[in-house]
Amino acid sequence: MTRRPTALAPLLLLSVSALFACGGGNDAKEAASTSEKAAMAETGGPTVVASGLNAPMGVLVDDDGTIWITDSGTGGTDSLAGQNPVTGEEAKLPFGLTARLVRVDPSGTQSDVLSDLPSVILPDAPIGAARLARWNGSLYLTSGSMAEGTGPRAPNAAALLRLDGDHATEILTTWDVEESRNPEGALVEAHPFGIAVGPDGALWIVDAAGNDLFRVASPSDTLQLVTVFHALPGPVPNANRGNAMETEAVPTGIAFMNGEAYVSFLPGAPFVPGSGKVVKLSANGEYSDYATGFSMLSDLRTGPDGKLYGVSMGTFTEQGPTPNSGAIIRIGPAETSEPVLSGLQLPTAVAFDREGNAYVAISALGQPGAGQVVKYPHLVSAGS
Repeated sequence: MTRRPTALAPLLLLSVSALFACGGGNDAKEAASTSEKAAMAETGGPTVVASGLNAPMGVLVDDDGTIWITDSGTGGTDSLAGQNPVTGEEAKLPFGLTARLVRVDPSGTQSDVLSDLPSVILPDAPIGAARLARWNGSLYLTSGSMAEGTGPRAPNAAALLRLDGDHATEILTTWDVEESRNPEGALVEAHPFGIAVGPDGALWIVDAAGNDLFRVASPSDTLQLVTVFHALPGPVPNANRGNAMETEAVPTGIAFMNGEAYVSFLPGAPFVPGSGKVVKLSANGEYSDYATGFSMLSDLRTGPDGKLYGVSMGTFTEQGPTPNSGAIIRIGPAETSEPVLSGLQLPTAVAFDREGNAYVAISALGQPGAGQVVKYPHLVSAGS
């Protein structure tokens, strides 16, 4: 399916196994520093609002308190041709329609709204349903990925979907642009991931595998390529780039602050600590560093206080991932960013409600059914 990790597949199975062997867990009661625990204790402390998930990757909270969650799924009995990103050997990747859209109503009842979205299990992590946004009154989500050599594109793969009643309607696919133009010029891959509605009313989409940013003015419009995110300096030769000392940018999230667009970078293997960053886009699509020094930024959101917040999945070393090193970070210019919640175990996404409560997706990669969404009361200032 792919020859390099993308936004949904940043962890090697060996590293994940080592992490859990070290005692890392996803217990909400352990996912905060002492001072953070004391602050949350005054407001009731963190609570699990959804469980039984398979590497959840997106969260959205409606104004009425309904929570929507995207689930990566567990693959299936079919298979796709692919390649092991560690060994380079050809591999059969389990594939099936097991990714889900999960709803938690205001009373706390959890149910599957969609349960037949494409899911593929890479040798390092699953890929399925991704991110969510409300646009023109409807719920939209990104779904699946596609790569050269895997055969015909499956329905709802590498696609933007709209929830229509109890089924998904495919609106567009970034694969069409990637396959015909390959704007970034490296591997031919598409993985639409982070989405957000801009101040112009358009939906903006980052493609984590294609390393580009799109804009679509309306559900009936075509994709407009806004910019391409080029490779970053890397510490090891990259076989996918002619052994150049480069790594993929891997854009994961897009958010808007004061009318301007910001994008988070993961970036790709070998996940050097401090290599992640947030860039700011200009009106003509050019981008420049806004904040740097992060580790594996997997999401970017605007909080109810109007400030930017990023999700750091954690810190990776030569020994693998450091247990409980994930965090929610308030993003500031240059080096003014600061964590507002630390000690998290492999978080992937965050959403806020108007009261400033944070809903954090805990992926539990390598442990099917162990994923959760945890609510942290009044983590940021409430909106006006």
